[in-house]
Amino acid sequence: MKKKRRTVRTVGIMVANPKQRKYVLRKYLACKTPHMRLVCFTPSEIDWKRKSILGLQRSNGKWVQRRFPFPQVVYNRCYHTKKTTLQRLEAIIGSNKCFNQRNQFNKYEIYKQLSQPLASYLPETVLYDRESAAQLLETYKVMYVKPCCGHLGKGVYRVEVKESGEVHLSQHHFLPEFIAADVPQCQTKLDELLGSTRYLIQQGIDLQQWNDQVFDIRALVQKDESGVWSVTNVVSRIAHKGCFNTSICDKVCLSEDVLRHLYPQEKADAILQSIRDISLRAAETVESGTGRHLGELSVDFALDNDERLWIIEVNGKPQKDIYDELGGQDAVYRRPLQYAAYLQTH
Repeated sequence: MKKKRRTVRTVGIMVANPKQRKYVLRKYLACKTPHMRLVCFTPSEIDWKRKSILGLQRSNGKWVQRRFPFPQVVYNRCYHTKKTTLQRLEAIIGSNKCFNQRNQFNKYEIYKQLSQPLASYLPETVLYDRESAAQLLETYKVMYVKPCCGHLGKGVYRVEVKESGEVHLSQHHFLPEFIAADVPQCQTKLDELLGSTRYLIQQGIDLQQWNDQVFDIRALVQKDESGVWSVTNVVSRIAHKGCFNTSICDKVCLSEDVLRHLYPQEKADAILQSIRDISLRAAETVESGTGRHLGELSVDFALDNDERLWIIEVNGKPQKDIYDELGGQDAVYRRPLQYAAYLQTH
């Protein structure tokens, strides 16, 4: 009696441009199942009339570009994706078959969504204007000015009022790039720097440090083979000495190692458990609040000197490269494919 041949199902990974296709495919190929075909394509390579895509595939040890029928599931890894593109895709492949429908989050919108269930973990955050900035500086002495839709720490400014009344304005580093005589002079400089881009201002946190270096705590939250949100790992990016921007970091390590260096094991484990619990609530809240089908996100925390956790931001397109130097983190790439396989059968 012949064995029943299992159907090979196609998962499409949508990326921003053709140059990214081979790089992205290499990351995920090792994690696919034998009965899964992975094809990488861009939005511009969709042929709506023929209901097909021009995609890149690894076949028999070679890179092959050809035309494929639409995949059963699409994993969106584009940072900027038109909502209409995703809607048209789902109209053809089926409802709920395209995940990560929104990869670029508006930081202020996310703050408002989280402020109800997770208010105690959020630093005070308001949209930028001169009056609000002056009030926040008076209250906290340090504030961060961030673009609402920025990423990788680009365009983030740290503002600190010194006891002398001087105001130090810096980018990436604690050392100031500009020293203002007073708050109004600093605001004039900020107006010049920010232009017409929409910014928010966030309460400065008295950060806990590791070996005199700032670190963050990033929880990667992904849906698993059962379609349920779960925390894949928790890592820390250690900033270069003298820097506050962890996006351009000195090194990446497991947060467990950092916390156990700072605290007794029991305390470190309790902090990690809190991070996992808060991150899961954040993921559920953000997906519900955006009304878009998500499959992964990351939640960035800061830890202050009173051992209090603060949610700094939530990222809709987690930077995967930071996990590569750690080793043993294959789940980062495997989970989305497991979730894609789950969607194919549900």
